[in-house]
Amino acid sequence: MKILIICSKSGGRFFQGEAFVKTDGIFANERVIPNFRNILYREDELEKNQHDLIEKECLFSEKVVQIVHLPNTYDILIDDPLEYFVEDFKYHDLAIAIGIHEDILIELPRLISKSGGKALIVPLESRTWLTKWVRDKTIEGCNKYNIEYAFPKPFCALEHGDFNLINNFIDEFRVGRPKFRLFVDKDKTILKAKVLITTPCGNLYNISKKLEGKKLGKEAKEAVAKYWHSFSCLGDVQIDPEVGDTIVHIGGHIHYSAIDDAEIIYIDK
Repeated sequence: MKILIICSKSGGRFFQGEAFVKTDGIFANERVIPNFRNILYREDELEKNQHDLIEKECLFSEKVVQIVHLPNTYDILIDDPLEYFVEDFKYHDLAIAIGIHEDILIELPRLISKSGGKALIVPLESRTWLTKWVRDKTIEGCNKYNIEYAFPKPFCALEHGDFNLINNFIDEFRVGRPKFRLFVDKDKTILKAKVLITTPCGNLYNISKKLEGKKLGKEAKEAVAKYWHSFSCLGDVQIDPEVGDTIVHIGGHIHYSAIDDAEIIYIDK
């Protein structure tokens, strides 16, 4: 499967005044894209030498065929959203649009279809990234051009649904709503935690290493909470009226639930 990523450039979260619109490139460039490099070719599954690093980068380029960086600051009104695309999209199967201007997002279904794409994922780490009206208009465009779609809020809420290509993306990239396989002994002590599906930010691999030696239940959940907080989730800390909670809070509960939903394998020792 070939992936196209469309995101804003990195930049600080500062306010430039009401004449400008600021988009967020931090989540895409500092969390998602680096994590995709790792989940495609895990370092703990290979010998650490220069050949492996070259092979890892080649595999990333083969799977993530193009990363389109858009500005992170715009005038309040955009006359022509298409002027920000200075190059055509390469052929791809699925596009991921992260933290981009709403006027540009609306144009994506047509452009994705023109480039051979069949699916669009729009992660929402903040209530300010996308209004319901724009989401509905983007879905209209997806339906018009026969594009599968998902708007996970946050990205780690992405799970299997009715769209086959998006389901295949979750399976192939092993990314979305987190899932562990836990190997435990007769005393319910975790001997090893294997990541089956990682979070898009990449924190689940870090958490998995801290679970070894912890007891299933409260102790394991406390470890998840500790190392989830230490990684600094980038989800919005303001209440999202649509979900009645903060996105960062939702992200935390998704991580905690990975213990309850884990695949458990008992090992006799």
